Amino acid sequence: MHFKGKAEVIKKVQNILGLAADGQDGPVTWGTILNALSSTPSESTSSDKISTRMVSLAKEQIGVSEIDGTNCGPIVDEYKAATWLDSTKGWPWCAAFICWLVREAIKDEDAPFDRPQTAGAWDFENWAKKQDGVELRKPTNHDVKAGDIVIFTFSHIGLAIKDVDLSGDVVTIEGNTNGAGSREGGAVLEKRRHISTIRSRIRIV
Repeated sequence: MHFKGKAEVIKKVQNILGLAADGQDGPVTWGTILNALSSTPSESTSSDKISTRMVSLAKEQIGVSEIDGTNCGPIVDEYKAATWLDSTKGWPWCAAFICWLVREAIKDEDAPFDRPQTAGAWDFENWAKKQDGVELRKPTNHDVKAGDIVIFTFSHIGLAIKDVDLSGDVVTIEGNTNGAGSREGGAVLEKRRHISTIRSRIRIV
């Protein structure tokens, strides 16, 4: 490669890359350039997009509540319609909220799994065992990330919106809860739970 001012261009590139600026396009210079190009971050995977979309959708739903403790309401009934149960009836809807999040998050993605349609929090484990593209595990070694579906020991379910912190706390968004953290609370709220209350987590992979 020969052109007027070539050495000056190479020197500028070498300076940017932190190399000795000798103006020579030798193997060290080209090796460093190629290594920099190969380390460029790739586009987000479909699983990343789905998890990120679930977190975004969940945040948009904070504050939605049922009407007068009936387990029903215009938006709550939309959540329940994502399950196989009759959405017009009053029944606990924490799992329905997660079903709705997954359904909405995969609308524009080629998900390798069938969306969950269960109204049971613990039944999500049975769903996960039958699917490709999801990973079911007990949350050992602080293994909970933003976008994970978290299943609690007290028959309740939510979505982690932040990675677990050093103290073992997980910030979640949950349907059918309240300020006290009930599993029959009637609203979509952000909560903080300790990892010891999580029996399993489901991750889209």
